[in-house]
Amino acid sequence: MAALAVTPEALFSMSTLRRAWQWVRRSGSMAGTDGVTPGQFGAALEAELNRLRQTLLNGTYQPRPVRRFYLKKASGKLRPISVWTVRDRVAQRVIHDALTPVFEAFFLPCSYGFRPGRSTEDAIRAIVQARDSGLTWLLDADIADCFGSIRLDLLGGQIERAVEMPLIRRLLDLWLHTPVVGTQGEIAGVSQGGVISPLLANLYLHRFDEMLRAALPRAELVRFADDFVVLSLNEDMAVWSMEVARRGLENLALRLNLRKTRIITFDEGFTFLGVEFKGQSHRPVHERKESQDE
Repeated sequence: MAALAVTPEALFSMSTLRRAWQWVRRSGSMAGTDGVTPGQFGAALEAELNRLRQTLLNGTYQPRPVRRFYLKKASGKLRPISVWTVRDRVAQRVIHDALTPVFEAFFLPCSYGFRPGRSTEDAIRAIVQARDSGLTWLLDADIADCFGSIRLDLLGGQIERAVEMPLIRRLLDLWLHTPVVGTQGEIAGVSQGGVISPLLANLYLHRFDEMLRAALPRAELVRFADDFVVLSLNEDMAVWSMEVARRGLENLALRLNLRKTRIITFDEGFTFLGVEFKGQSHRPVHERKESQDE
């Protein structure tokens, strides 16, 4: 795997910190547990970034505890969202930007979510191409509580193999084990809301991508973060792909959400990433709703 050839001083240069801050500034206005908003942080930007840089370089950096709130999903279940302090978001973004090209060197083309130069449109295009090549049966799958179920010991092993710099490994470990305020010993883990979380989730699921590609050479996997479909030539292959996916996820201590996982054909129709597929056509779900409302 590719190495990150950079010194800590260059990794946390003022220019990389300012670039990370610009991303954080655009991404939201919430304050973390220290009560500092992005606006307040930006008002004393140079002093804040200098202070953060020194702690990162001298080994005294410690992330602040995160607070957590819950968003209601369409299913009625609650999705936990972690809110980090601005300083911690800046530090995470620096590491995110440094690790992205390292991970991109070995991530597989079947993964589309939260990757540079890739989008939902690319994932949809891959599905259409697979359909047009004759892969008309598919496993439409959902991973049960993917982010909340990631085993930190397994992820730690993947980080050890993929990340050479001890400083980065230490920071990732600190963030994964950051406490959540108001809970009985809960930690952030790979929490939704964390800047670094989508990248770490893709690293965790990279092993799943490898297993499916090796076991199903004639099928086509299209994964966007924790949502995926496997397209096959016939029903038997599709049924087998479900068993392969189940085993692959079990190896990562994950499981299929069987209520939302099914074997289906394009003729029957399905929805993926907000796009409805039916036969040889596909269109965004909101277009269908608009036509029904007319």
